[in-house]
Amino acid sequence: MGGKASKILEETTLVKCSAHGDGSPVICGAPVSEPIEGMKGGKDGRYKLGDKEVVQIKSHGMIKKHSTVIDSDGKIQAYVVNKTKSMTKGESYILKTSPSYEGQEPVDIELLSKWCGIDKDMKLYGFAKIESKKTGMTTGKATYSIVDGGDDKFKQLYEAEKLSTMNFHCVVRSAGGDPVATLVMAGMTVHVAVRAAEGVDLAAVLLTAWSTFSPDGATAGALAGAGVI
Repeated sequence: MGGKASKILEETTLVKCSAHGDGSPVICGAPVSEPIEGMKGGKDGRYKLGDKEVVQIKSHGMIKKHSTVIDSDGKIQAYVVNKTKSMTKGESYILKTSPSYEGQEPVDIELLSKWCGIDKDMKLYGFAKIESKKTGMTTGKATYSIVDGGDDKFKQLYEAEKLSTMNFHCVVRSAGGDPVATLVMAGMTVHVAVRAAEGVDLAAVLLTAWSTFSPDGATAGALAGAGVI
């Protein structure tokens, strides 16, 4: 059922990612130390290599929604909250418990608790954002950018593209255009197969890829008031 999209991804050669060579931070741990082949992700957001769980992206709530990024040790490394401008565009923000730069102000946790269901006792800081848009009935694009210095300036690291197919076929590229990951959900399966190049931020790649599929934001209007953007 992937047709042309499947062929494109099969012929895509991944290139070692240099996006974090300058020390740009990652969401979990460290950049991938070697190429990944055959990683599987399920509908519960768990991604495994064989029997080893590598990362989980866990959704919380139905109305007050947010997600957590959980590392291989079961520790929460980041929180993801969503904002939407329209049915075809979306913005997601990745927040962490430590500031991205000296003097960074925390987001307004009262508003995030109200709109996203995050614990009021948390102190969270802007880390990165994902901007996504539908480019057609079955296609979409998304970009991932990290906070880069004061005034919450951003630096783009990745761009993901969902190819034209009813199923999920996606390629993620570095800001320079090199392919660094592919994700495929073929046939009637609920599992996604992941390939990733050495050097990528795996959690960032996964979040950005899925944003091409659903630029959804159940927390419309919350983030601007919370000081996230």
